[in-house]
Amino acid sequence: MLKTLAPFDFSELAAVQTAFAECEILPLIQGWQSGLTGLPATAQLGWHNGCIWSLGTLTDADVFNDATADNQNTWEMGDVFEVFVRRFDSDAYTEAHVTPNGIRLHLKFPNRATIALARSGQLDGDTLKCDPDEIIAHAWRTEKGWVGLLGVPVEADHGEKIRVSVCRYDAHHDTNGEPDVASTSNHAVCDFHRPDDWPEYTVPIDFNR
Repeated sequence: MLKTLAPFDFSELAAVQTAFAECEILPLIQGWQSGLTGLPATAQLGWHNGCIWSLGTLTDADVFNDATADNQNTWEMGDVFEVFVRRFDSDAYTEAHVTPNGIRLHLKFPNRATIALARSGQLDGDTLKCDPDEIIAHAWRTEKGWVGLLGVPVEADHGEKIRVSVCRYDAHHDTNGEPDVASTSNHAVCDFHRPDDWPEYTVPIDFNR
């Protein structure tokens, strides 16, 4: 079961880290290959005020993202911390991003087939973008990289199941290759949009509502 977080000031890193202090630390992995490519990262999950909250601690030697406004295609522009979430009994899911400079991306997919349509060009991906103000996102630079925080509303009550996956893009200025990517899900292939791979969690009692 997820831990219920006490009320906290989500704009202050120290307060955020204190709120998550007793939450399990989850490594971001690359299940599709034998070893980790790139620098390590971890995530912690909690529940507060009707939202799934994720805190990512990301080692990064080249912190950047060139996005300048919310709901740009952040994953194409540099480093990203992201969360996927869906109710266990629903095919729809939400994807939320934050960049090191605090830019947000909010996407909603009505079903798992939608991503294939968007990737093939049969669907305009911009139609999946939603109000970024519906999510909460903050980011802070650290000596070893950066920290990202995301709060995503979920229509789920105590005892219900949700699936959650936390991922990262670690881009590099000095190479023309793909960014290093990793996830808390044990994906057999390098594709984050595989909801059956996302770990299942039980929603706790929310004392904050």
